[in-house]
This record gives sequence, structure tokens and C-alpha cells, in this order.
Amino acid sequence: MRTVRSLTATLGALALALGLLGALCGCAEPGGLKVTGPAPSPSPGTGTVSVSEGAGKPPLRRPAAFTASGTVRLTELRWSTWGGATAEATGKVGGSWCAPACASTPYEARVTLGGLVRQDRSAYYSRATVDVAGLPAEQRAELRDLRLHVPQR
Repeated sequence: MRTVRSLTATLGALALALGLLGALCGCAEPGGLKVTGPAPSPSPGTGTVSVSEGAGKPPLRRPAAFTASGTVRLTELRWSTWGGATAEATGKVGGSWCAPACASTPYEARVTLGGLVRQDRSAYYSRATVDVAGLPAEQRAELRDLRLHVPQR
């Protein structure tokens, strides 16, 4: 009796395996699968995206404040996006670029980071644009395309 049950169980498992094998192999044409069209592009790494204040300083993710250049300091940052091709925030900007006008009261600003530079499993923003309403054209130009530090690999 046990032999019959064992044999029935074995035959059932074999039938199931053959059915699955038939289902998997039955999709292909007799000559094999044919692939057409361009190969998909490799997806970008899903590592961390950071910004750097300078050589030897730790990478920052969604910083509340950071020095974008030697003369531009961003503070009170509230990020609405981060980690994609661009990052956007609102906050304040001050520093020696606007002294003495903003020495004690930084300007309200919109900040956009871009120029993503990928390195192994991480990436860094390499550019910043700071938009301050009401600034003279000359001062606005100084904040249009700030180069950010990108660490060497």
C-alpha cells in the first residue's frame, strides 16, 4: 500500500515537472528565440546622491546648510526634490558675494542643483543655481552657474 502511494506521489510530481517544463519550453519557436531591436540601456546606479563643500569634507545629503562656493553660503534649506537629475530647495543665501547688504540678513532664495556626476555607486551634484528675486542683474549673474566641488575618485 505504501509502495502504491509512493509510486503515485512520484508519478504525480513527475507529471507536474514535465508540465512545467513543457510550458516553459513551449514558448520558443523551433529555431529558438529571435531578439530584435536595440539593447536596453543600462539603468543608472541607485546609489546615494550627495553634494560636497570641498576637499576633505564629508558628502552631504539633503543638507540644511552648506557652502556652495568660497563666497556663497546657503542656509535654512528645505528640499522639495533630491536624488534625481536635479534637486530643488528653498532657503536663504548670504556670504561675502553680497556684503555688506546681506551680511546680517540673508536673502530668500530658490536653489537648484544639477550636473550629476556619477562615481561608482554614488553621485555628486556639480552645479548650483541660486535665484533671488529683486537682485540687480550683476549679482544675479554671480549666482547663475556656481561650480560645486566633486571629489576625485
